[in-house]
Amino acid sequence: MGHTKFFETWTFNRPLPEPFASEVAKAGKKTSMEPGSISKHNHMSRGKRATLHAPTLRALIAVSEIIDGAVTGAFGLQSENGRVKWYCMECARTVGTIRETRIILYDPINGRCKGMMKNGTILSSLPVISDKGGSGKEILMLFAYASLKQGMLHDTEFAVTFERFSEERKKGFPNPEEAMAQAFLLCDNLYRRIENSDSLGVDGIPFDNSCISLGNVPIITQARLERGYYAPTETSFGIFQVLKSSARKTGRTIADLKNKYRRNFLLTEEERNLVPKLPENYDVPEEVSDILEAVLNTPMRVFMSAGESGTGKTTNARMVAQMLGLPYYSFTCGEGTDEVDLVSSMIPNIGGTKAVETAVFPTYEDMMMDPASALERVTGIYEEEIDKETAFQEILARIYQKGYQSGQGEKDYIMVESSIVTGCRRPSIIEIQEPSVITKPGTLVRLNGLLDDGASITLTSGEVVRRNPETVILLTTNMGYRGCKGFNESVLSRMRMVLYSDPLTSEEMVYRIQKKVTVLEPGMLKKMADAVCAVQKHCRTEMITGGVCGYREYEDWVWAYLVQKDVRKAALRTIVAKAAPEEEEREEIYKTQILTRFTEEPSVKAA
Repeated sequence: MGHTKFFETWTFNRPLPEPFASEVAKAGKKTSMEPGSISKHNHMSRGKRATLHAPTLRALIAVSEIIDGAVTGAFGLQSENGRVKWYCMECARTVGTIRETRIILYDPINGRCKGMMKNGTILSSLPVISDKGGSGKEILMLFAYASLKQGMLHDTEFAVTFERFSEERKKGFPNPEEAMAQAFLLCDNLYRRIENSDSLGVDGIPFDNSCISLGNVPIITQARLERGYYAPTETSFGIFQVLKSSARKTGRTIADLKNKYRRNFLLTEEERNLVPKLPENYDVPEEVSDILEAVLNTPMRVFMSAGESGTGKTTNARMVAQMLGLPYYSFTCGEGTDEVDLVSSMIPNIGGTKAVETAVFPTYEDMMMDPASALERVTGIYEEEIDKETAFQEILARIYQKGYQSGQGEKDYIMVESSIVTGCRRPSIIEIQEPSVITKPGTLVRLNGLLDDGASITLTSGEVVRRNPETVILLTTNMGYRGCKGFNESVLSRMRMVLYSDPLTSEEMVYRIQKKVTVLEPGMLKKMADAVCAVQKHCRTEMITGGVCGYREYEDWVWAYLVQKDVRKAALRTIVAKAAPEEEEREEIYKTQILTRFTEEPSVKAA
C-alpha cells in the first residue's frame, strides 16, 4: 500500500494484537470512515478512511509499556547546539536465559535510521524487515516517541490521542469501541505523516526509505558505540543500558592484532606476493574484527559490506586478507558484466605459446657439450649414451611436431579464468567490487553455487571448480548511488553477514588523514573536514544526485591544498568538482559551503 518498507502490503496482513483482532473479527473489516477515526493529516480527496496496521499498533502498545515501566526500555535524544542529532530508543526482553536489547537511532535531518541487537555480550543486526522476518516495529516505536516529545517532530493530535490510548491500555481496554477509534486515528496519523512527509512539510516525519530498501536496518558499529558516539544527552523515559559512553578500547592496530587472526597456510611464492602489506599502524575497524571473528570461530565465509564511497570498504577487505595471511584477489563489476565475465574472460593471444617453444630450444653449445641434456630440455627424457647426431634429429622432430600442433590451435583470442575462479581454487580473500551496478538481470545468480555451503561452479569448459573451504568472499558495494541496483533476493540471502559502513564524521576524517599528513594544523584539517560534511548534508537536503563527496574527496582536497597553497582553488578541483554533475549545482556548493567558511587564505606550514 505504501512506498516505505513499513507499509508494504504484507505488513497489513500481520495479525492484530488484542482486543483489536477480536473487534475486527466482529466487524468484518479493519478500516473506518468515521470522522473521529480519521487523522487531520489524511488529505484524501474522497472516501477518507483509516486502516488498522498491526506493526504500528504493537509499536504503540510497546511505547506505552516502556513509558509506564511495565517493560524495560528507554527513550531519549542526543542534541548538539540545540539541534536534535539522534532520537534514541532501547527495548529489552528476556529470551530464555539471555537478555536481548534492541536499539534504534533516528536522524531527523536526513531521515535515516540505524539499529542493532544485543544478546548478552553479542552484538548483531536487527531481523530483516520482510514478510517472513521483522516488521519494523522498533522504528515505528521511535517515531511514536518523537511525535510525543516536544520539539521538531511533536504532533499535538498524536500526543493527545496517545495519552488517552495509553490510559485505556493500563485499564485493559475496558471500552473496545473507544479503543478502536483511538487505534484507527493513531495508525492513520503515523501512516500519513510518514508516507506523505514531503507534502506535509513540518507536520511530516522525514524518512529515507533507501536506508532499509532491502529490509536490512543499517547496523550500529561497536567502535562508535564504545566511543559514546550515540550516547543520549537527554533521557525522557527509562534508563539506557547500552547507549552510553565508555572508554575506547586500545590495542586495535594491525600490529596489535596480527598474531590473533593469522592463519598459517602454506602458500606458493606467487600467493605470498598477493598478501596485502598495509602499514601496521592502521586501526582495525570493528567491521574487520567482526569478519575475522566469524571466519575464526564459525563456518561463515561469505559477507557483504555496503556504504558510501571512501568509507574504506576495499581497505577493509585487504586488511582481512593481511590479518589472515591470505592472498587477495579482486573483481570489479561494471554495468555490462554478464554471467560469463564472472568466471572467465577473452584476452588477445599475443604469441605466448611461441615464446614458450623458443625458450626450450637448446643452443649450439648445448648440443656440442651435452647432447643428452639438450634432448631432455625439449622432450623431458634423458638418454645418457645418445650421440650428437641422433639427439639433433630427435630435437628437430619434436620441435616440428610441437610447432605444428600449436599452429593448429592458434587463435586471435584465448580464454582465461577470472580472479574469482582463481581465488576459489586455493585459500584466499576474494573481493567482488560494485556488484550493484550490474544492469543485466540475474547475472549474480550465476555465483550462487560458489556462495552456497556446497560451493562449486561449472566453467564454460565443463570443469567443476569447488570453492576452497577457507576462501572468503566479500561483496563491497555503494548502495544508494546513481546506477546502483538492488540485489536478487537469492544472492542477498547467501550473505552470511551484511555490514553497513557509516559515513565518516569530521573527527574520524581528521584522525585518518593525520596518519598521512603532518604539515597542516589539526584545526585546519578539522575545518576542511567540517566543510566536507556540510557539502554532504547540502547534497542530501537539495536532493543533488550523481556526484560523490566523502573521505576520498577530503583526502584529495588536502593533498591539492598542499600543492596549490590555495584552499578554495583546491576545493574547486576536488570536493566541488565531484559533488555535483551540474554547473549550477557546483556553483551553489562553492558559494554556500566553501567561500563562507574560507574567507581568508590560511598559511601552510613548511614541510
